[in-house]
Amino acid sequence: MLFRHSIFSHISAVLPQRCLPRSSPTSVRKITSKAQDQQTRSMLDDYKNIDAFLSDKFSKKRGLSWGFSIYRCSYKDESAWSRLLQHLREKIESDLECNQRMDLLSHHQLVINDDIEKLNGATSHDIRDHFSAWVTDQLPQIVASPKVLENLQSDDNNGQGPQYFLGPRYNFCLFVDDFCLESLELFKNSLCGPVVKILSRPWGNLTPREREYKIHPEWHDGETDDELEMVEWMYIPIHSYVQWFDTLEVPSNWEAFYVRPPMMIDECSVVNVEEERLASLHRKS
Repeated sequence: MLFRHSIFSHISAVLPQRCLPRSSPTSVRKITSKAQDQQTRSMLDDYKNIDAFLSDKFSKKRGLSWGFSIYRCSYKDESAWSRLLQHLREKIESDLECNQRMDLLSHHQLVINDDIEKLNGATSHDIRDHFSAWVTDQLPQIVASPKVLENLQSDDNNGQGPQYFLGPRYNFCLFVDDFCLESLELFKNSLCGPVVKILSRPWGNLTPREREYKIHPEWHDGETDDELEMVEWMYIPIHSYVQWFDTLEVPSNWEAFYVRPPMMIDECSVVNVEEERLASLHRKS
């Protein structure tokens, strides 16, 4: 198992660009003077890393889309799944509008994986298997040339795989289980809002025997009671989808931002989603 340095001691240093006040689309439209407009733009996310992902013509073909793959692992509530996807799409559009980057919307494509036979009740390890296989199949279709693919395959990037430097679309994916679907209702009035799970493909797949561990009762995954144990997936607020894609264009940012579930980064703070869930249930009772 892997462990890392605590994020709590350096989160303010890691996330300065995310700590700026967010402007609403309405307030942005009201700005008329050039000076005010420049000041407002300095407080917005420019998403230049997404630009870099889309403009990479050396390793990838032109015209590729940006956006994560998302896997459905719970089939108990069809309506909740539909509402979660709708909520996600709305948050993506509102984020881009807020940050004056609506030009990115037409290039976005969410890869939806919805197969009850293969995915019902799937664990993070199962999802990593499916995602890794999909990425392997995609490689010949997305690289700029056979020579590029040959060069990528000749260097496994310290075990991270040839796709390590092809961007977040091919290294990280989202998955949705019962907890995420329930968060639509339970977290609708909380600051973080509904959540999804995100996992890292480069972490690698565990063997069937390695997957047979007992999850520590105080955590949502992992064997120990150590907050620094890495289980290589996290919760993220749905509203931060675009931010995360932009951030993970730099693969090493995964380790810099990682917190063990049920902890979650939301803007400049770290919240406990299990405590949020219990508090919401208490308010409802």
